[in-house]
Amino acid sequence: MKQGDYLLQCFACFVNLGRKNENPLVSCMEMIDIFYRLLDEYAEDLVMIRTPEDIRALPGSGKIGAMLTVEEGGVCLDDIRILRNLYRLGVRMMTLTWNHENGLAWPNSVPGNAYNVWPCSPVTDHGLTMKGFEFVEEMERLHMILDVSHLSDGGFWDVVKAAKRPFAASHSDARAICGHVRNLTDDMIRAMGERGCIVGLNYCASFLDPGTDREHVKSRISDMAVHARHLMDLGGEDLLALGSDFDGIEGDLEVRGAQDMPKLADGLEKAGFTPRQIEKIFYKNAMRFFTENL
Repeated sequence: MKQGDYLLQCFACFVNLGRKNENPLVSCMEMIDIFYRLLDEYAEDLVMIRTPEDIRALPGSGKIGAMLTVEEGGVCLDDIRILRNLYRLGVRMMTLTWNHENGLAWPNSVPGNAYNVWPCSPVTDHGLTMKGFEFVEEMERLHMILDVSHLSDGGFWDVVKAAKRPFAASHSDARAICGHVRNLTDDMIRAMGERGCIVGLNYCASFLDPGTDREHVKSRISDMAVHARHLMDLGGEDLLALGSDFDGIEGDLEVRGAQDMPKLADGLEKAGFTPRQIEKIFYKNAMRFFTENL
């Protein structure tokens, strides 16, 4: 992160509900413990982000902001009291689902959770459950950011109807460019742009590469630039940030980790993005979104 000149990183507690012998809440709590131990171990380098004031204090501080997030709303076991306790522990953003149906909502997933399969029909007839709507309301009351990445198409539009505050798609690309169901449709992109939301560009090869040989997809900066241009053209220049999905992706990656981020900046410049646009994508849009919505 130092090599990539990071200002802030979201640290996601990811839980796979498909592991039947695993208690999702316990797994999440174990990862929160790891997060706090990392903060202690790297106290000279990292600072926890809970409030807008914490983010405003980052520039010039010499520290990297660490924001705690959860990737799988099922860790709450459908209990809104657990959601509130996660907020008290510092969680500031949460996806309602990962790739498994839970008590809150349905995801958009592909058979066998295979990332390289498309086209695949999105889930349009199932969205948020009644409990999911309750969670949306409580998350907004808490100012815990609602993350719609992984959510079904039906769930996305349920969020659009129910949410009163801007929300995030923390790691998603453009479905018009690459037809994976994890990506956002043009109508979704426009809706998010109109509501002051944010989209984090995903570096997963299966979401970027539109090639027909799905067994040999590649994550290339040139494809990232095409997706970025499409997202900004439809959603506006304030929409796009960096989602990466590091530690959640593998394969043939041109941007392999935080240290390679300058390569992406150079690639976007070569693709015709202006310095102002690159600054917005790299930090200004995310900084605005988080300071306005935490």
